[in-house]
Amino acid sequence: MRKSTISLTVVIASLVAASSAQAAIIYSNVSYGSVQATQAEADYLSSLASYQQETFDNLGTVSAIGATSLGAVQTGNQQSSWVMASEQFSTAVGTFTMVKSDGAANRSDVRPDLLMIENSSTGEFGRSPSHATNWLDSNDADIVSWDISGVGFFDSLGFYLSDVNDQGASLKLVFDDGTEHTTQLNSSLSNGNLMYVSLMADVAISSASLLFDNGTNKNDGWGIDTITVGSLPVPEPATLALLSLGLIGVGAARRRLRHQ
Repeated sequence: MRKSTISLTVVIASLVAASSAQAAIIYSNVSYGSVQATQAEADYLSSLASYQQETFDNLGTVSAIGATSLGAVQTGNQQSSWVMASEQFSTAVGTFTMVKSDGAANRSDVRPDLLMIENSSTGEFGRSPSHATNWLDSNDADIVSWDISGVGFFDSLGFYLSDVNDQGASLKLVFDDGTEHTTQLNSSLSNGNLMYVSLMADVAISSASLLFDNGTNKNDGWGIDTITVGSLPVPEPATLALLSLGLIGVGAARRRLRHQ
C-alpha cells in the first residue's frame, strides 16, 4: 500500500528537567475511522492527569473576519462561505497561522490566503460530516503552523483530523527538536475521512511549534477539531522508590555475575 508522510514536526522551545540540547522522544498513534477515532480520543483523555481543550466553538472575541464582511459570498459555493476567516487564530491551545496559501491555478476559493472557521452549514466539501460543530479549516493551504504556548507544561497532544489526503497530497506534521519524528498516514484516503492523532513526549514541554506541511499547490485541504494539550500523570514517590530499588537490585546482580 502506498504511504504518505504526515510529519508531526515540533520545534520544542523549552524542556523541563532536561538540557536544551536533549532531544525529546515522541510517541505517536493514528486511529482511522469514526468509531476508532472516538475510542482513541476516550483512551487518550483517560490517560491524562490534566488537560486543556479547544473546540473552535467559542472564538467570538477573536480578531477575525466574518463571512459577510469579505463580500463575494456565493450561494452554492462551499468555499465561499464560512463562520470566520483570518490569517491567524489565537486559541486556548496556542496560535494557528496561515504560513503559505495554496497557489493552484484552478482555485475556486474566494480567500485562499485565510484560514477558516467552518461549521456544517458553511460546508467545505468532505469535512462537514466529520464535525458536530465548528472546526478550523486549512482552506487548502500549503503550510499552516501551530505555535503552542501559554498552556503551562505539557507532554502530550491529541486532535481530530478530517478529509486528509483525499486528493493525493501528503500532509506533513513534522516534530523537529533537533531530530525528525515521522508518522506514516495511509494514502490516498477516502473523501470525508476522519482520524484521531495523539502524540506523547518523554519530557515536559513549555512551548512548541507544529508545522502542517501539505506540499505545494496540491489543492487538498483538511480540518482539525477538539484539540487537547495535556499532561500524563507523574509517577508517585512510592512508585519511583520501587523503581529505584529494582534498578539497584539489577545492578547488584550484574556485579555478582561479573565476580563469578
